[in-house]
Amino acid sequence: MGSDDVASHLLYLDANAVRTEQGARELERRSDATVYTADSAEAALERLAWPDIDCLVIGHDPDRFDGIDAAERIGAAHPCLPVVLFSRAGDEAAARAVGTDIDEFVVHDGPDAFETLAATAVEVAVESRIDTDHETDEIDPTAAPNVDEATVDRMLEQGLDSAELTELLHKSRLFDSIFGSIPVHLYVKDDQARHQYVSSGYFEESVDDFLGNTDPEIGIVANRHARRAYVEDKYVIEEGEPVLDKVEYLPMLDQWNLTSKVPWHGPDGEVVGLIGVTRDISERKERQEQVRRQNERLNRFADMLSHDIRNPLQVAQSRLDLARDTGEETHLDAAESALERIAELIEDVLALARQGQEVVAPSPVDADDVVDVTWAAVDAPDATVERVTPLGTIMGDESRLRQLTANLFRNAIEHGGPTVTVRIGRLDRHEGFFVEDDGPGFPDIDDEALFEAGYTTTHHGTGFGLSIVREIAEAHDWTVAATAGSDGGARVEFRGVERPTEGE
Repeated sequence: MGSDDVASHLLYLDANAVRTEQGARELERRSDATVYTADSAEAALERLAWPDIDCLVIGHDPDRFDGIDAAERIGAAHPCLPVVLFSRAGDEAAARAVGTDIDEFVVHDGPDAFETLAATAVEVAVESRIDTDHETDEIDPTAAPNVDEATVDRMLEQGLDSAELTELLHKSRLFDSIFGSIPVHLYVKDDQARHQYVSSGYFEESVDDFLGNTDPEIGIVANRHARRAYVEDKYVIEEGEPVLDKVEYLPMLDQWNLTSKVPWHGPDGEVVGLIGVTRDISERKERQEQVRRQNERLNRFADMLSHDIRNPLQVAQSRLDLARDTGEETHLDAAESALERIAELIEDVLALARQGQEVVAPSPVDADDVVDVTWAAVDAPDATVERVTPLGTIMGDESRLRQLTANLFRNAIEHGGPTVTVRIGRLDRHEGFFVEDDGPGFPDIDDEALFEAGYTTTHHGTGFGLSIVREIAEAHDWTVAATAGSDGGARVEFRGVERPTEGE
């Protein structure tokens, strides 16, 4: 299949969510391209870490979103990515930007403009694909920066200075040592983007597959990534410009990389190739993602607390004022109840925050003992728990499992009343278990809303119980679903529960 036959992948960037979705739909409707969306330059850079995007389309509005500035920021990391600017008529700044970080400019002057935009974006995407089926010359060994002892002897015979040649040999050995031991992917390519030298840190067993080949000829990574790397190699060599600190994701290796490439200049100052270095930053990206999720959770908790605590706090303050004015103790009882409500909210939010961590080392846990211990602490003497089938031993974190069952029991009592019956047992067709009650059941709402922190259908519930349950389940790599119980009440199912193997 030639490059013209490959369906294009476009990324549509606009700060306005409605305009972005509309633009993406219009582009897909008018072409055979697959269109992705981003609502900021940061989001676009994250998406461009995947190598499948052929062209970036930016919705530019000088009053609301500076697409030219976004193109410059993105172009610094992706100098070879074609960019089409979509702006209103009469925008002279956008028109003048063509030829810098922007390849084409399409005027947004009505519905028909999307027809032009789609055709332009696909055409630019196709034109940007370089044919990698090229014929190349053999690598010239005299262009290599390394020198061995035989070369030194030959140079000595020609009457060259011994001290100079000894220094050259020392540098040559240092070069070999660096390429043999450095824990990164370090490489040197010639003027046709073919590997001349490759460090053994990443691909020790397949270094020979690199030598003499361009990235598309190696086949270690996905074809789109290899082609993108080759295009950037040619850019560095032909333009003499570096590509610095580019973040890349390699799907075939499930690996995040940080790559920089700089021109390699020969003795006469001409560019004779490039020198590149790639580092595996998968662990860093994982930590960044954990921090991002944690910050989102903390922001969500702060919003919920500021909203949910305000009302009982106002009640407590007003009742204390009334108690001071009237001396009636009933106001103190109401204030105490409001303060207890605040304490419950804080306890649940703290518990929810703590459950976001992964279960590092699950161990065998007697799930039936967990149920018995947790139920013994339930303050509902008229409620009952029935074991439909024994749960047996499962792999998990015992303290978190107690928190999980405690929240399910409390949820059942809050909604089913003090005489509710709770049933627990193993699932018939899946490895897992269920907890159900004979209360009124869940409202007609999707799981995502039910398990959302702060969602509740009672005036005295905190709305965090099921959210805590989901956090704990996901920390165990379980899936959790809400459905109707055998008596029409609420039922929560946990699937993917592992059991210890023999000997554990």
